[in-house]
Amino acid sequence: MKKTFLILGLAALFSFGAQEVQAEAEQTVGDQGKIVYDLEQGGTQSFVVVTPAGENMFIEVEERPNFLRTVKNGNYKISAATPGQWKAEYQITISGNKITKAYSPSMVAYTGSFTSAKLSVDNTKQATYYLKRKVSLITTSINLRAKLLTNSISISY
Repeated sequence: MKKTFLILGLAALFSFGAQEVQAEAEQTVGDQGKIVYDLEQGGTQSFVVVTPAGENMFIEVEERPNFLRTVKNGNYKISAATPGQWKAEYQITISGNKITKAYSPSMVAYTGSFTSAKLSVDNTKQATYYLKRKVSLITTSINLRAKLLTNSISISY
């Protein structure tokens, strides 16, 4: 499955031109449900994690084009997906070492449904996309959180 995702990702990169995959890492539950996007490296960084339920989740952080920027200032798209089940994404704006805006939330449920969704800037260092997903009689919470650190963005799920 990882090879399929990588091939599809590469095909998308070539079809859209200027984007570049900067890093790919595989992390497991032992990493406590977090990945770290390196702001100094920038670009698009992709990660594959294993959820507590044992499912592969693909997380990607993409630096969005910005003409007047410093190392930390800019727009970033945060996305997460569990293949064949769901996908969610949103964007954040960082300015003056603070998260100033969270916007453009979207979600798709391939199985089950989303019963609620809320995107919020929790404080100047954190934004969270709060989702509730229902499959059959089971409802689960997904909190796709971006936390601004000194030279990185920590993404937890």
